[in-house]
Amino acid sequence: MSRKTKGILLSFLSVVIMAITPVTNKLSLHTLTPIQASFYNALLSTVFSFTLLVIRKQKVTLTFNRYLILVGVFNTVGIILQYVSASLLDPVTIGLLGRFYTVFAVLLSILVLKEKLQRRDIFPIFLTIIGSFVISAGKGSFNNFIGIIFTLSYTFFFALTNTLAKKGLSQFNSSVVLFYNQLISTVFLFFLLVGSNQLAPIELNGFGPIFISAFCSGFLGLLLFYDSLKYITFREANIIRTTNPIFVFLISLPFFSVNVSINLLVGGALIIFSIIYMNKK
Repeated sequence: MSRKTKGILLSFLSVVIMAITPVTNKLSLHTLTPIQASFYNALLSTVFSFTLLVIRKQKVTLTFNRYLILVGVFNTVGIILQYVSASLLDPVTIGLLGRFYTVFAVLLSILVLKEKLQRRDIFPIFLTIIGSFVISAGKGSFNNFIGIIFTLSYTFFFALTNTLAKKGLSQFNSSVVLFYNQLISTVFLFFLLVGSNQLAPIELNGFGPIFISAFCSGFLGLLLFYDSLKYITFREANIIRTTNPIFVFLISLPFFSVNVSINLLVGGALIIFSIIYMNKK
């Protein structure tokens, strides 16, 4: 097996595993509030990332790097918004709008990392925005509109989290950054949980979806994605990640009634095409 083939397989496996997340997020909200689900997700992700550090025998020293704090804070906001959006929208719509991450990442790299805007990026950014409006037009109710706002917002905060990590945390190992990120989020979410009087033991039937979500998105999916980057380029990996909504749709079918409207198909096609165009050489 060639290095590139191995990278492609790892990247596809990462996409399939992380496609489970929108479904498990939705299922976990049957018994938990968004804040409760966010806290337990961050807590389990912290345990998984710490276990990885122990397995790799990497030392973790206490540090108060301002970028670590900011990354943890923005990740906290992103997690909460992710679960709120899951309470308002179906997993397929969330999966499609989640591709907006690439657009936010490009724009933030210009504003925060001072990278130059490539002329070829303007057209796909415009297409992605149009695609989002097309999807929004097919979601007539107020709750759906608010859900779209929350989905785009959590996507922005996750892009901001990764951009700040790239800017100020290059001297840290990625596993250490992942651990601190989840740990700080857990602490903030704990105080939010107590302050909102929502601290309660998790029910057994609510633990399964949270465990799967944290393991797939906060640990294994990211780990496979990072490993794939050893063999293929970042742009190639992003092209593969555009298939995410397809897997989200297939995984959602046994659990939810998904309304595949013309707006969803057209808007989704515009978003996927724009991301492929943006990442082509």
